[in-house]
Amino acid sequence: MTSVGILTVSTKCSQGLGVDKSGPALEALLAGPVWTVCERAVVSDSKQEITARVLEWSTRCGLIVVSGGTGLSGDDVTVEALDMVFTKRLPALATAMVVGSLKITKFAALSQVCAGLCGRCVVLGVPGSTKGAVENVQQVLDVLPHAMATAGASGGTRHLHADEGAKAENAMSEKVKCGCSRMDEQDDSAHDVQGLSNDLEAGVARRARKSPYPMIPVAVALQQVLENIGEPQVERVPLGQIANGQVVAEDVVARENVPAYQASIMDGYAMAAADGAGVFSVRRAMTAGASNADWELQREEIVRVATGAPVPRGADAVVMIEDTELVESVDGEEREVRVLDTKVVQGQNIRPVGHDLRAGVVVARAGTRVTAVGGEIGTLAISGNSDFAVYAMPRIAVLSTGDEVVDTLSATPSTLPLGAIRDSNRPALLAALRALGCHAVDLGVVRDDPDALAQALDGALETCDGVISTGGVSMGERDWLKPVIEQRLNGRIMFGRIAMKPSKPTTFAVVPHSQSQRFVFALPGNPVSAMVAFHMFVAPALRKLAGHLIGASMGDVQVLRPSVQAVVLDRVELDRVRPEYVRGVLAWDKERGAWTVGLTGQMQQSSRMASMQAANALVALPIGTDHNPQIGVGETVTVIVIGPPQI
Repeated sequence: MTSVGILTVSTKCSQGLGVDKSGPALEALLAGPVWTVCERAVVSDSKQEITARVLEWSTRCGLIVVSGGTGLSGDDVTVEALDMVFTKRLPALATAMVVGSLKITKFAALSQVCAGLCGRCVVLGVPGSTKGAVENVQQVLDVLPHAMATAGASGGTRHLHADEGAKAENAMSEKVKCGCSRMDEQDDSAHDVQGLSNDLEAGVARRARKSPYPMIPVAVALQQVLENIGEPQVERVPLGQIANGQVVAEDVVARENVPAYQASIMDGYAMAAADGAGVFSVRRAMTAGASNADWELQREEIVRVATGAPVPRGADAVVMIEDTELVESVDGEEREVRVLDTKVVQGQNIRPVGHDLRAGVVVARAGTRVTAVGGEIGTLAISGNSDFAVYAMPRIAVLSTGDEVVDTLSATPSTLPLGAIRDSNRPALLAALRALGCHAVDLGVVRDDPDALAQALDGALETCDGVISTGGVSMGERDWLKPVIEQRLNGRIMFGRIAMKPSKPTTFAVVPHSQSQRFVFALPGNPVSAMVAFHMFVAPALRKLAGHLIGASMGDVQVLRPSVQAVVLDRVELDRVRPEYVRGVLAWDKERGAWTVGLTGQMQQSSRMASMQAANALVALPIGTDHNPQIGVGETVTVIVIGPPQI
């Protein structure tokens, strides 16, 4: 069954001032064995609300029917809104709806119906009246399953046009001449799957004028990343090679007791508690690590012991030096000491065997994360194990692209020629990777050349889990990353645009390599866009690869990308098209008893790297509307934590 979303566009219905009738009517029309309505909603006559809902649904629905807002009024914006999300228009499908409806009523000519694809989802825009909505969908209902199968096909569509009955009899079955695809006899094996990117062999005049990649919501993009990034890999390493941030992969069991002997807690004298107070002869000292640990205490004597030293056999208590006094000494050595403590009890100031750690006890569970505090490493150290199973930290290569980009890590600073820019993306990303504990590999700056890019990426994927690149992912004539990934590396682009500001062209791809799957994050070239995309998508993915989800569910994004609610200290205008992520400083306000966040400055352009300076948070702002154009001082927002908050 095909999943269907039905979206009613009506400001009155969305405000509770009217009753949605077209939605239930469409749901009744689509009842049956072919369709299953899994999404239903009513939104106002707002381009932003319409596009946001369609983009969200398009990743899980095969068909979306949008009813309402297709008339001639200035408030009717459905057609314009859908045009913003269409990756391909389907004018013949729209014409079929109109032609069929005109046979019923001439007023169908006044409805601006539309049809198109949003990725692989078929989207129909139909009138808001119950009669008009149902009649228009009825005109194309029979061809919709084939349209959706064609939209979701890869490697050509000839296999979809075979007559099913004849196919069972003869592999060379007759084709159904449906008109939706060219019916030639070319061998399917010769078909060149180019994906959605521009053809590397075509000239600039043949490049796409509109991005063919559907613009998906942020949550959907993160979900696709986490589902396709792969699983953590286990390695066994000695204690000294465990890095801060690594996660224990297997339960660690103590091999021995700690302490392995009865140990003195104090600097003092070991004695038999039953002897009580009195004067005793003093035996030489027992210090921590002493070779005379098997001494046995004799009657009417005590043994001087240091903190941590073994308590000799026959002794069952330790009195502190402060509870004694010297009676006699010879050549600087104590001969006799008086014990003043009259209440010496058995076990006094002694740690018994296994007091700190018992052999066989689990000292660290799988999923334990090693921190800079040192407690985890210290506990592993006393377990008696020689090596430990931990999740390997990802090995990630970083490169910047662009003929105009000047390397700032290896080149000596000099006056920039006209049109050149200094590379800030690569140094910033390398620093961010190292802060996560990853093994960062610097690939330098690669020029805008498909061969050079393919060689750099292919070489890096030989030894690295993935690559992060910046630049070359937008609509420019020398933006080669997407076509190189698809056509040179045989990669699959999972998404190429995200409904967010900044970082819209962020691209994520998986690439088959050496019998395993690698990944590429192709981030925008603008510095802030690259860094925001890193913290929104790359960092959570790398934390998953490092084992941070062990013991948590895939849906527990808080583990991978922590966030808090904070009070805003600055007024912020909201973008009317996409949710925005502005840079902020997160701090705990003791007087308010709440988190607060202020902007790093009013200049938040994606080209301005300085707006990332001092930032420890990304303020998640919703899409603005006429009723909600801004976030005011004192309002509460969601804040994504990207650095240590100010306490």
